[in-house]
Amino acid sequence: MHQPGFLAAAIAAVVVPLVAAVSSQTYTWNNVKIGGGGGFVPNIIFNPSQKGLAYARTDIGGAYKLNPDDSWTPLLDFANNTNWHYWGTDALATDPVDPTRVYLAVGMYTNSYDPNNGAILASTNQGSSWTANPLPFKVGGNMPGRGMGERLAVDPNDNSILYFGARSGHGLWKSTNYGATWTNVTSFTSTGNYAPDPTDTTGYNSDLIGIAWVTFDSTSGTSGTPTPRIFVGVASTGVTNIYVSENAGSTCTL
Repeated sequence: MHQPGFLAAAIAAVVVPLVAAVSSQTYTWNNVKIGGGGGFVPNIIFNPSQKGLAYARTDIGGAYKLNPDDSWTPLLDFANNTNWHYWGTDALATDPVDPTRVYLAVGMYTNSYDPNNGAILASTNQGSSWTANPLPFKVGGNMPGRGMGERLAVDPNDNSILYFGARSGHGLWKSTNYGATWTNVTSFTSTGNYAPDPTDTTGYNSDLIGIAWVTFDSTSGTSGTPTPRIFVGVASTGVTNIYVSENAGSTCTL
């Protein structure tokens, strides 16, 4: 026979002290100096398997790595006027299987402000050095929607696999060799329909934000095999904009 009154009292006895413990903690917030300038910091990304490993990406000032003394090391200071578009970091992915690996999707603008195509920068030493892997389209670190989430993600069960959600109608892209080469996922046909201002003749606010984020359900798979369940968020209005794959990206449904 169920005894709801007793059960509720038991739950309350456990929950109330926990809530009290959390609420009794105090936090002090201060500004953090990460370098000279840098624009907005759209996201801070923590590695889920190595404690204290975190990165910050900025829209026009490159990316940074958190140090044990709470200072930040710039990772893209090598970029000069020739590859200035590397300063725009549209997404960052830290490898949950091998924390030495980290990836950046770089490119400043997708309109005429920037003539360069984007690239995926890959590092095997937490950003001390990088290999540039070119993409056949532009990447917009300083474009609208840069704070919507991470459009670059590493498969937590098979870390040779990465997905990248592009802007400007270019769709979903996949790498099976640690970001070295990329192919379009043709079975994923949604490219998003949202632009902040379709009438903007500069192309800055009229360009499609595209695929805003990609994330994996690590619990749906096992180590060494591609993760079956993948979620993809698309910047669209008037339609459902979250898709899920249950077969490691072969097909996706709303």
